Amino acid sequence: MIRSLRFVTFVVVAAAAIVPASPALARATKVALCRITGDTAGLGKTVAGALQEGELEVVAGKQVSRAIGRLGLTRALGERDLAKLADELEVDAVVKGALDRRGHRLRFTVFAGGKQGKPFTVQVGNAGSDKFRQAVRTAIEARVAQAVPKRRARSEAEDDAAADDATPAKARTRARKDDDTPADDPPAKRKATTQAADSGDEPPRPGKPSPAGDAAPAAAGPRIAARDADDPAPSVHAQAELAAPAPAHTANLAALRLDLGGSMAGRSLTFDTRSFDGSPRSYQNAPVPGVRVGGELYPIALFAPTSWLAGLGVAADYDRTLSLILRATNEMTVPIAVAEQRYAFGVRYRLAFGHRPTSPTLTLGAGYGARRFVADRSGLQSASSLDLPDVDYRMFDPGVAFRLPLGGHVAVTLAGQGLVVTSAGPIQRTDQYGTARVIGGSASAGVELVISERLMIRIAAEATQLSLSFTGNGTLATSRDGDPSSIDVRGATDRYYGGVATAAVTY
Repeated sequence: MIRSLRFVTFVVVAAAAIVPASPALARATKVALCRITGDTAGLGKTVAGALQEGELEVVAGKQVSRAIGRLGLTRALGERDLAKLADELEVDAVVKGALDRRGHRLRFTVFAGGKQGKPFTVQVGNAGSDKFRQAVRTAIEARVAQAVPKRRARSEAEDDAAADDATPAKARTRARKDDDTPADDPPAKRKATTQAADSGDEPPRPGKPSPAGDAAPAAAGPRIAARDADDPAPSVHAQAELAAPAPAHTANLAALRLDLGGSMAGRSLTFDTRSFDGSPRSYQNAPVPGVRVGGELYPIALFAPTSWLAGLGVAADYDRTLSLILRATNEMTVPIAVAEQRYAFGVRYRLAFGHRPTSPTLTLGAGYGARRFVADRSGLQSASSLDLPDVDYRMFDPGVAFRLPLGGHVAVTLAGQGLVVTSAGPIQRTDQYGTARVIGGSASAGVELVISERLMIRIAAEATQLSLSFTGNGTLATSRDGDPSSIDVRGATDRYYGGVATAAVTY
């Protein structure tokens, strides 16, 4: 009878210890997943989905973004910000993430208990694979278990205390008496204890927990934390498949870019001439409005952005003055419309000094272009009433462009081109100034304002100069003074200046 009562008492005590510690009854750890910095390819949704398939209760997406907005927090969440966010969402931990495009990996940090843990990384391979989802889930769950062991330990201790209170007082007293039986007890008491031990009814001794007591806490947080500390490889260096997906096309590494906006262009033309009656006068007009459209395409970057061929692309741009009217000195009442336009197209190779949105880029290019300034003299009684030669330059334009981001929303751009002119148009006719050797160059400097991931505003100043040297076989170069034996006009300098403001859509 006594032996049966002792066995029943032990079963009650063991059951009270085991049931509260059962993982099935323990509350799931609640985690908030912040938006992954630099992610424009949907990796955040993949990570959230992977965690929801595991043991964590996940808060992500709009719910987290709205909480950040309500609290007025910035994107760079510090420890105080994370603490506020955790309280607002009533979560046990907050997970931050950032995408390292150069290393093709995700870098995570877990905030719990008022402290921010050390960062750990998960290699990004095939983001749609089960292997990648498993790697992300394993790494984050292990680190969260490391960061929140004390809360679980306290909960288990409280549950044990509650279970102990629920145990009948008489059973607790009898269990304590059995545990405290000294070695020099009377033989009859020692015999009873020995019989209880032989029958498997030995109550737990101090310092020697029962088999049931050992089994219950096996799934608790502290043991997982110890394993992670001894061997962090599964959580820190989790690998996925090596077939890297295309990283996001940021403003400096866009695969496609389209620009559309307005421009302002002015012109001045001066002649290198000796002083005499009838020498050509200089010409100048103030900047007038125009329209600008341009684009760049890096086709290989669309599907293989990490390839060295991803920097190979094509580019084109077109600019036309909307309205420019001149008047001849001898026929002031006749408006003379001018068609002023330019275009260029060619190949590009873009070198990126890094794979971050703030990485500078250097673009080498070469192409073919044209610039023309032609007046409509059809309304004049005499075409010579307008003493201004028409030009239609055709040229090759090798050049280089440099883009330097200053933070995430502003970038400085610098560009320069050499102009190898193959033809200058009507100004080279024999009844004009004749054959000419022409060299030139252009330069621009501006800023780009990054409005969003796909929209930018570009504002830049531009200048172009073309220098002409006449060989002396044109009528206006030798006979303006009536003496064809001397050269009256040796050359000319043709300058264009202005600026541009465009909106750019990128991918």
